[in-house]
Amino acid sequence: MGRTNCGICTELLQRDQPTTCCPKCNNLFHSSCVNDTSNNSQWICNDCTSLPSQTSTDDKFNLILQELKSIKSNQSKSDEALKVISSSVKALNDRVSGQAKTMTSLSQAMNTLNGNLNTVTSDVKSQGAIIGGLNTRIAAVEKSLSETVHCPPPTTTPLALNDITHEIQLRSRCAVHIIIRGVPESSVNTSASSSSADKTFVKEMLDKLEPKLPETVIRKVFRVGKIINDKPRLLKVELTSQKEVNHVVISFLRLRSNIPDGYSQVSITRDRTPSQRRSIYEVHQELRDRQEKGESNISIRYFNGLPKIVPARTNISHQSKNSEK
Repeated sequence: MGRTNCGICTELLQRDQPTTCCPKCNNLFHSSCVNDTSNNSQWICNDCTSLPSQTSTDDKFNLILQELKSIKSNQSKSDEALKVISSSVKALNDRVSGQAKTMTSLSQAMNTLNGNLNTVTSDVKSQGAIIGGLNTRIAAVEKSLSETVHCPPPTTTPLALNDITHEIQLRSRCAVHIIIRGVPESSVNTSASSSSADKTFVKEMLDKLEPKLPETVIRKVFRVGKIINDKPRLLKVELTSQKEVNHVVISFLRLRSNIPDGYSQVSITRDRTPSQRRSIYEVHQELRDRQEKGESNISIRYFNGLPKIVPARTNISHQSKNSEK
């Protein structure tokens, strides 16, 4: 993992220099560079403010998921509302499955989906006292789906609504996880002793961050996968909130500039769902295909955790790779 450079002056970010983090892309900048270019306390970097207005079908799908997740978090009685929505989604999926034999094109499928969403909207309106502003947000989802109908057909089959709900739940769980690679396995064979050693490593790592995090933010520490050729398994850590996950990922990048003993082989990434990993793989594959066809001044950057192919910066010698993936 390389050192991090300031996105404005492109100079290295030293550990003793004050830094400012863009709240949208989580990239770091010299605080002095930020003060030179903006007096706004809610500062956003130029890359985030100049994002293209048109998004891909995959971006629209992710925006829809974020909107649905926001709807869920704003419900005053989330448990009861989730049961109502889940019941409606199940009924919708049954209707769509029953009509599958008569669907001849993606356009017909999307039109049927819009009709079923109207039924969901009608059902949700009857729960207005519980769900509050859900109707307006569902209308926004319908509009996004309608716009998607006019886009070129995707190469993969669109997800059913129950799959979307399941994906939201998976992403909610992954949002509070970090994946640590390169941590040696305990020499003690017992499960309890091995787990205790892994938790001790995580506690010591949190103590090295700036600022430090207390061990109370740790919910679970466990190994995943199988040991292959004596290579240590991945270490998955569940923290109390996504805020702590963001802090660990960003602070560990700063720690890499002056790596402590025993951490040279250690790396930390966010946990992602299979769907997110496929999306990231497809973007990297698209980059390789375009480069093989002759496009040279393009690269991948992450915005709000989502990869995009963008024009490469002209001063490549001072540009570091985006390691927060």
